[in-house]
Amino acid sequence: MKSYQADELDEKTVYKLLSGSIVPRPIAWVTSQNSDGLVNVAPFSFFNVASANPPLLSISFTGNKDSLNNLLTTKEAVVHLVNEDNVELMNQTAAPLAKHISEAKEFSLELVPSQKVQVPSLKESKVRLETKLYHHLPLGENGHLVLLEVVNFSFADELLDEENFHVNLTKLKPVGRLAGDDYSTLGNRFSLLRPR
Repeated sequence: MKSYQADELDEKTVYKLLSGSIVPRPIAWVTSQNSDGLVNVAPFSFFNVASANPPLLSISFTGNKDSLNNLLTTKEAVVHLVNEDNVELMNQTAAPLAKHISEAKEFSLELVPSQKVQVPSLKESKVRLETKLYHHLPLGENGHLVLLEVVNFSFADELLDEENFHVNLTKLKPVGRLAGDDYSTLGNRFSLLRPR
């Protein structure tokens, strides 16, 4: 095996090793809002579920991104899941824009009112997780880890079987992040019974 000590690598190399091997990663497509009401839309792939009780999501940021600053100011955000229908729109919102320009307006994304938070949701997403800031942890020189508590779940009608609360993955068509410019969709699926 090729082995490297993390403290002997530069930040870019560490990022490449993490993002290239921990795959596929779900993508948080986040709407946040500054104190003037300007809506920011940005994707993050260092993201996952952190807890079910309380219902927490984790997102890590590098640097003082608009999304992070908005979140620390308003304490709210909406996390949308990315699928085959909206992945190209999501990719557009990764473009660097000036602070005073909203990605929603720039890329003609339709904003709809959320149920429990002031930050609007994206109509283009089939899964919307409305969140409030639960905890913020600064990391190193310019990193940040946030835990977001989900206060409202919204699913497109065709995705959720309300009898047993199963999400239909075939209809969700999730997309995951790989490394570089690469993404993945669901491929072959199989089941394994858990030991009891």
